[in-house]
Amino acid sequence: MTNAKKATPASKGGRVHVVLVPGFAGFDALGQVEYYAGVTPQFQAWKETGAKRRERVVLHYFDNFPTAAVRTRAARLRSYLAKRIARGEFQAGDTLALVGHSTGGLDIRQLLWDLDSAPEHKYVVDGARSSEPAVSGGDLLGMVRQVVFLSVPQWGTNIADWVRTYTLGREIVVAELRTAIAASQVPFLDKLESWFSGTAADATKVNLLYAIEDAVNEAETRTSDNPTKRAMAQEAASELELWLRHMATDFSAIDDLTAKAPKGDCSSPAHFTPEVRAREKENWGNIETQSYATLGRRPFQFEPGRPAPRWDLLNPATYPEFTGQEDPNSGTDIVYRTCYRACAGGPFTYPDGKKGLAPTPFIVASEAQPIELWDNDGIVNTASMLWPNGEETLLVEADHMDIVGHYKLVKANREERPRKHDAYDLLKSESGFNDAAFAQVWNHVFDFCTEGLA
Repeated sequence: MTNAKKATPASKGGRVHVVLVPGFAGFDALGQVEYYAGVTPQFQAWKETGAKRRERVVLHYFDNFPTAAVRTRAARLRSYLAKRIARGEFQAGDTLALVGHSTGGLDIRQLLWDLDSAPEHKYVVDGARSSEPAVSGGDLLGMVRQVVFLSVPQWGTNIADWVRTYTLGREIVVAELRTAIAASQVPFLDKLESWFSGTAADATKVNLLYAIEDAVNEAETRTSDNPTKRAMAQEAASELELWLRHMATDFSAIDDLTAKAPKGDCSSPAHFTPEVRAREKENWGNIETQSYATLGRRPFQFEPGRPAPRWDLLNPATYPEFTGQEDPNSGTDIVYRTCYRACAGGPFTYPDGKKGLAPTPFIVASEAQPIELWDNDGIVNTASMLWPNGEETLLVEADHMDIVGHYKLVKANREERPRKHDAYDLLKSESGFNDAAFAQVWNHVFDFCTEGLA
């Protein structure tokens, strides 16, 4: 979607800073695994094959709290950007392009709402005294010229409602992982190895298990006499422990992501009322936006035109195994099928009651198609990603993690590294998303972010 007002071009010689904002997991890099996998080399290839002005484009990676409330995450993003203005990294004449995946898109919306609500407010950074120069909300807001949404739950997602219902199960899983990292990883690795040796794991190639195994291996601090490797392992272990501690102590984001807002709540951008959303869009002024909606392969068949039944753990008839499958041999793994089923059923309804919206096909998709309520990418209901409506959103046939580079298993390129892989097919959806599609999406993103570059 592009607003009627055109963005003000960057001044001659000014730079465009493209800032990648992560989703629910929050990290830029956890140990040596990157959230936006493969984006840096794609960015370098894009710069090298285009006009000389692309030399003035800079790519930045932001890391956030993994599961904190959107308002908390937005405040951290604001602090990150304000510091770079105060330190001279972002200078007069430069512009900002904010790219948010999943929850990261809501963080950006919240940031812009807060800045517009208090443009005169001064944000003091780096321990400066309040009497010293600071960055105003208006100054920061004025630098933002483009916003990109990737698979963002603009209206919430059913899977958040489902996870919120089963809080105890989520807490047990996080506690088990924290125990494995804080104590000894060896028993946990033994358990993982037994899973990998099982027929089910070998048959389905569950990449999520590979990712866990790599993370735990990387955090093992007692397997090397090399001081550098030991220090890196200690750093990885502390990062992983802190990440899990954040999850254990602040999981407020789940309330902000639900399709059905908690009683009396409209604080999350996903729960803004129609009136607030209208004011929000008006406030964006010269900011241009582009949205990409991801549509995962349908491993199950539900009745067209009707919501799917909710997956109830107490009702075996609603389990994925008892749901009609379009293709029993689709090649999807248990992680994707489980997530897809949890996201398919729930309280989500079409945005503004608009039924059967059909986004513009962009990647892999062969033709425009109406989006069912139960269509999703394994994490977010596809119809929730339409911003501000279906006709102005680009449709990408991919799962939720494909679009940020985790669409295939990539072996680590250095033998001495404890991890075996650098990227994973985290949601094995068999969507057809591949290297060419990844390059097409991200070249399009970078082109959009630099439309105003003089």
